[in-house]
Amino acid sequence: MKITKHRQKILDALERWFRIHQQGPTLNELCQELGKPPSQKATVQKWLQTMRDIDVQWEDHSPRSLRLLRSKSETPSLQISVTDTLRYLATGMVQWETLELEKRSHVPEALRIGMSRMYLTSLLQKEQAPENLPEFFNWAETSVISWKPAQEIKYLSPDVKVIEDGVVSDFAREWQVSGNDVVAQVQESVLKDVLEYCRGNQLGDAYRAFRLLIIPKPTLHYSEYRQQLRLPELRPLRELLSRLEIYVDMDKLAEDSIYHLCPRCKYVQRQRPDGTYTCRNPWCERLCAISNLQPLPPIPKEKAADWKAVTPGVHLYGTLPGIWEIQLKEELTKLGLHITLWPFIDEFDLLVEFPRKVRWAIDLKDWSSLDEERLRKVQYRRDATETFVVFPDEREEILRIKVVRKQLEPELEGVRLCLFSEIITEAQAILEKKK
Repeated sequence: MKITKHRQKILDALERWFRIHQQGPTLNELCQELGKPPSQKATVQKWLQTMRDIDVQWEDHSPRSLRLLRSKSETPSLQISVTDTLRYLATGMVQWETLELEKRSHVPEALRIGMSRMYLTSLLQKEQAPENLPEFFNWAETSVISWKPAQEIKYLSPDVKVIEDGVVSDFAREWQVSGNDVVAQVQESVLKDVLEYCRGNQLGDAYRAFRLLIIPKPTLHYSEYRQQLRLPELRPLRELLSRLEIYVDMDKLAEDSIYHLCPRCKYVQRQRPDGTYTCRNPWCERLCAISNLQPLPPIPKEKAADWKAVTPGVHLYGTLPGIWEIQLKEELTKLGLHITLWPFIDEFDLLVEFPRKVRWAIDLKDWSSLDEERLRKVQYRRDATETFVVFPDEREEILRIKVVRKQLEPELEGVRLCLFSEIITEAQAILEKKK
């Protein structure tokens, strides 16, 4: 068949679709993938007819039966992040090495998850992968890119191994994640991947657009998800985001008969044993009660497959902290101030610019306990008039900022501690004085 530009566009659109979904798209969804309005459905259908039995196939009168036809030499698109798989393997290997000899028959959770993902990825691509521990350890002493899916990771040296000279390699130690919840930590690592990529390529606007997607929209319908990815600001990140596990099918997070979203953070709630629903973040649940936020419309199970949601780790480390940052930005903007979120590609949270070259650098911390060591890591900005660490007023009862700052601030080299309401009041006072 002649390779027309329409045929290639449809093939590319379907490849993107099947990276995320098991079932085929409807005609409306395919139009959205192609960037075509619904009025052009008939045109797209004609294009599909010319490709039928050659590139694609479907069952008449059967929804979502559209599928790609591949030759035996072609492989299905990867649906599991290779980067995350290597992080699980690296973390599991470091954990395994620290075990006492008599306990090494116990496989750490991270290594078990990594091996399962490695095997499934290879199965999808019809490649070979270790099926048991002895086979895995044999592979670990060879080049990482001898596992063909790993070759998709750019700049990965062919000399890199998981085990070198009988010990865990520097590569594994660099790629391991730390923390009590290894799944959440691996999921958080994708946020660091995006940050490092944007810093390395000076993509400040793209990074800001990414944060403004995962914070207010941790769950969204697939059609909106595709529209967001087509935004010009996110174009430089499309390839990277397609390789990272940031959004997954919502029905993979829980098998519920109906799905409820938290009124505050808009994320999928958990079902309690008594049948009621609660946010996965207990603090969020309390804030919903304080603000008397009303429940959002539920999503029926039959529609859940058409919704996307960020992974729990991205929600915990990306969505929840960002809610306060955006809220503070909105409150300060109402005063007529110019606010930049995550300036210099996330060196801090907010840059606040007043008239006459007064500039504030703000880091917003939604902490459940006051960590002095982490506080000392906040650097005083010499390019700003003031540097603040701001806490939500709702945390004052636990953190007692008004009391402890007298003892802490002298050790913070000029960094000041404030509550949300205090920073608003101080900004208002400066503006009144300048008038």
